[in-house]
Amino acid sequence: MSFAATAAGPAPTDLQAVVRVDRPLVCAINHDKDRERDGRTTVVVMQPFAYEHSPTGRTIWVPASYVTDFASIPRVGRWLISPFGRHAIAAVIHDWLYSVGEPGKRGEADDIFREALDELGVGVVRRNVMHRAVTTFGAGGYDRAEATWPTQFMDWRTGKYLLPPAERTAFFGQGDPAVIERVKSQSPANCSPQQL
Repeated sequence: MSFAATAAGPAPTDLQAVVRVDRPLVCAINHDKDRERDGRTTVVVMQPFAYEHSPTGRTIWVPASYVTDFASIPRVGRWLISPFGRHAIAAVIHDWLYSVGEPGKRGEADDIFREALDELGVGVVRRNVMHRAVTTFGAGGYDRAEATWPTQFMDWRTGKYLLPPAERTAFFGQGDPAVIERVKSQSPANCSPQQL
């Protein structure tokens, strides 16, 4: 499956022209202070989306109801790099890979992050700073994946935890095909005007 732009070239606003994703990243802001992460506001992904990592041929699916804080920038560094910005899609993909925490794949997750930042047009200096930060300080988050897995999904309307869509091992590598098919077919009904 390829999400890359066609040879004819998409309109400049086409997300696929920017990064290999299959649909827009749509999120709801979580206003529950108890669900913040180290003083950072979290958001809930409202429809599943996929990122195609061309060097490995891997397609990474992020399920609806997944909770992220975009870029996990410590308070002291937010004057330099905001948690949200051009890098948002790359940050959500990276958060997801860290939440899954596949053993022995942390370096790959960090490299995918750097490559997605490049595709999104994040400047080389900022991209390198962000990549260096995750490679230097990210081990704690990656190593907690198994313990934090049950708290990674939320109903955006109620703020209540939801059960994960599957065991996290079902997302290792390309993922269990049956689980990925369920994720891909998750309804984006949460995004419809009738639900809001």
